[in-house]
Amino acid sequence: MKFFMKKNRYSILFTLIFFFFLSFLEGSLEQAESWKKWLKDVEPIVTNAEKSVFESLKIEEDRMNFINSFWKVRDPNPETRQNEYKLDYYKRLNYANRQLGGTRSDRGRIYMILGEPTDRNNYGGSERVVECEVWTYYSEGRPGLPPVMNLLFYRRENIGKYHLYYPGMDSPVNILAPGIRYRETARSAYQEIRQSFGELADATLSIIPGEGSPGMPATATSSNYFFTQIFALPEKEAKSNYLQNFTSVKGAVDVRYSFNEIDGRGDFAIGENRGFRFLNYSVLPYVIHTRVTGDNIHTASLNFNLRIEDMAGKTIYQKERNIDFKLTDEEKRQIDRKKAIFADFAPIIEGDFNISIMFSNKTTKEFFVHEERINISDETIPVLVGYKSDEINSAKFMPYSTEQYKLLSDPRLIFNKSDSIQGIVFSKEKPEIHLINAEAETEPYEISDIVKQSNSFLFRHSLKEVKSGNYYLSMKIGQEEIYRKIIAVLSFHVEKPKSFEWSDPATFRYSYVFEMAQAYLNKGDVDASLRYFNRLPESLWNVSTLPVIASAFYQKQDFARVVELLEKEAVVKKYSVLLMLGNASLKLKRLPKAAEYFEQLRNYGDTAKVNRVLGAIYLSLGEREKAKVYMDRAQELEKK
Repeated sequence: MKFFMKKNRYSILFTLIFFFFLSFLEGSLEQAESWKKWLKDVEPIVTNAEKSVFESLKIEEDRMNFINSFWKVRDPNPETRQNEYKLDYYKRLNYANRQLGGTRSDRGRIYMILGEPTDRNNYGGSERVVECEVWTYYSEGRPGLPPVMNLLFYRRENIGKYHLYYPGMDSPVNILAPGIRYRETARSAYQEIRQSFGELADATLSIIPGEGSPGMPATATSSNYFFTQIFALPEKEAKSNYLQNFTSVKGAVDVRYSFNEIDGRGDFAIGENRGFRFLNYSVLPYVIHTRVTGDNIHTASLNFNLRIEDMAGKTIYQKERNIDFKLTDEEKRQIDRKKAIFADFAPIIEGDFNISIMFSNKTTKEFFVHEERINISDETIPVLVGYKSDEINSAKFMPYSTEQYKLLSDPRLIFNKSDSIQGIVFSKEKPEIHLINAEAETEPYEISDIVKQSNSFLFRHSLKEVKSGNYYLSMKIGQEEIYRKIIAVLSFHVEKPKSFEWSDPATFRYSYVFEMAQAYLNKGDVDASLRYFNRLPESLWNVSTLPVIASAFYQKQDFARVVELLEKEAVVKKYSVLLMLGNASLKLKRLPKAAEYFEQLRNYGDTAKVNRVLGAIYLSLGEREKAKVYMDRAQELEKK
């Protein structure tokens, strides 16, 4: 009996402990789920550093304090009782979950980052286009964004969820309804859309209103650059100093971590080919993440965005390239082991520039940027350097090449001892070339194998006898050093990366002339711009190029030439064309024509400014009643 009672007491005690533990476990699980839900709620705005710190916290009090601090640093008015940012954020969150397919959908993600668009146009129900929406945003001083953006979302084949449209990667063909897109090109699709929906057609070219051209595919937009800036806003705008209160290990959290930024290397080099000076550039991402399809193919959409800016930050030239990567298992293993180099080139003009190349993996929203400052003048001596040179017999333009030779270059500037360092110096005088040890004062290695070829010199030097280490590759002409970069000669062997590159046919030489003319125009050198435009054959003064050429004459204040070019019947009278025609006609005292053009401009926006201009024109023409109508309309719009 005593044994039974004793056993029963233990049984009761065990049961009590068990239920206490079960209750505690359920409470812990509920708390764990609440933290997971909070992280999911703030996923669109939480930074990588914040997430890392929060997940490292073990004490509930610390987690509560963290959440309070998280919202506090985002409070625009700390002196008020309510946190307006937090209230607005949860309103957006509820709307995104109810109306936009959640925060991981394309529309939901943009909505959570940028908020309610200033304007939203829906094109559902049209027989000509798929269901789509254009959201208009004003940057209002947010870092890295253009003043105005038009973001396009569309349902592919009118099925499923809305997708964000990437100009340059997506095509206007994707926006046409499935039944009418047969055999459409991007240019014809753009014209088809424009017949019914002007703003929608322009949004297929660029997120920046008025940028891009369906007839000049080489003239890239900066859309993908700004998409990266949008997705990086949560990192840029977050205040991370408070994180140091939640980690006891100094340096455990990198608060500077950038949104989806990966490591990589880039390189810029100036070369010459058939009368053109080119900026050659190569990019090597250290990792390329992919998605695997059902048939075991690794895919990734890669984008490369080149930007050339002057010292004031004004964009002089930009160019985009895209690759739809499709790799087998074996090819993916090779890329992971050997890496991949992507090489390209662009014509470059004279000036002092900041140059950047951005690599973006659109599939995984990862990117990195390589930047350099470069000065180009008549005295600049171009130099190309690589680990291998080949003679070529091709009329194509290619990166890191001349008409006769092509170099293979690694942006990391690393060499195996079995390699030779090789290059081309575009100089009339023979250069002196040395490898100078960067870590010790030793006798430099002189490169003596230098051979003259036409207007350049080719050099080559075996690295077999060169000790492993870092070296300055130095080139002089006379007493002036024209080139210095640091290279590494490795003590171990590294496989060469797989190379991917773009080339252009010989017929692209006039595209280069046009691009250089545009670059000089963007720089503000109108005379140089017109010199290059005048080098184009008459056949290339067409409907695609004339608005750009006319803008050069407009800046030159040759208004008669502007009217002559833009009044051609074939020129599409879009906003920028109408504005130049209207202003040029005013300068030339062609008031009836000016009124006609400004009347058409009202179709793009019934603004106070346009109405005031029309009022002044009709007043000058003696049509007082008509002038009063426009003046009254201008006052009405200004009051609004």
